[in-house]
Parts: sequence; structure tokens; C-alpha cells
Amino acid sequence: MSVTQKDLGERGIGRSLEEMLGETRRMIAASVESLPVGRVVADPRGEFTEQELSVLERGGIVLSGRGYGGSRSAEQLASTAARYAALLASALTEAEAAELLGVSEGRVRQRVAEGTLYVVRAGKERRLPRFQFAAEGEVAHVGEVLRVLAADAHPVSVERWFTEPDPDLYLSEEGDPVSPRDWLLSGGLPEALKLLAAEL
Repeated sequence: MSVTQKDLGERGIGRSLEEMLGETRRMIAASVESLPVGRVVADPRGEFTEQELSVLERGGIVLSGRGYGGSRSAEQLASTAARYAALLASALTEAEAAELLGVSEGRVRQRVAEGTLYVVRAGKERRLPRFQFAAEGEVAHVGEVLRVLAADAHPVSVERWFTEPDPDLYLSEEGDPVSPRDWLLSGGLPEALKLLAAEL
């Protein structure tokens, strides 16, 4: 599928495709440069604490030894890295979020500190993933749900949870399950999501 500037604009993305691709390349390069060089580990799980393994697994990365699904782990790692790069490339800067919300950048930083806006690091910058925003502001009650999230939740895990259908969420008895984001956009109460978010 070819994405045009019109496609981006219709989804509220003000940056050009070239800018986003450049940022994605820089983010991938920074991630690759931070990896160790020339080292093969038979069982990569031994390189992490139990807490670190838990965070990785919640982000969709399941590590295993060579010969026991190692290639699958590599595929999962590549898939998670690609999704993370896409999340960062489409996320808003603090200035863009302030403009969308009609507040100052200081207020955006205050909301991030309060836990009512979700932020991820992009090098030295902080970016606010798009899932928490609607066309004209933020998704209703999203801040109440964000406050419940574990501080160590992997950004890809958070993004997946907000945007993919949840088998516990239905808008009608006949309908298909909806995502937490769609639940809130349809007027659903945040209380139903807080219990689910706490388990993430």
C-alpha cells in the first residue's frame, strides 16, 4: 500500500512522509547502535532479570535458546521493533500535542508527569503516541485509563492493547469485540477499562 500526504493529513498527521521515514531510520539506527556487537548467546534469557523478561514478554518478545524457537524469537523481535518504529514515527511531539489540545507545552509536560498523557522516548525527545488522541483533541477519559497502566509496560504492548479488539469489550450483543480506544470513542465508561489496564 502506498501512503500519500493526503492519507497522512486525513489521519491528523502533519509531518511529511519523508520526515517520518527519516525519523524512523534514525530511531532504528540508534536502536541497532545500542546493541552489543559480535556476541552470540546460546540462551538469551540468561542476559536479563526476571523483571526485564516480564517487560519484554508483555511487549510481544519471547526469548528462547538456539534450537528452541530462536528464529521465531528473531521474527518477534523484528516485528516488535518495526511496530515500535512506526509508533514513534507517527507520534506527536510535545509542541504538536499542545497545539492539538489547545494548551501550552508546559501543560502537556505536566499531564505526562501526572500520568494522564502517555509518552515514549525517541532519543533525547519525548513523543506522545497517536492512540490517545482523536481528530480534535484527546480520546475522552483516556487519562483516567492511562493512570492505571504499570510504569514498566512496554510501549508496543500499550499501543496494541489500546488499538486491538479486546474479547471482553462489546458495544452490542450482536457486534464484534472492540478496542479500548474504540470503546472510549463510542462513549464507553473508563471504569470498564481500568480493570483490564491494570492487568497489562
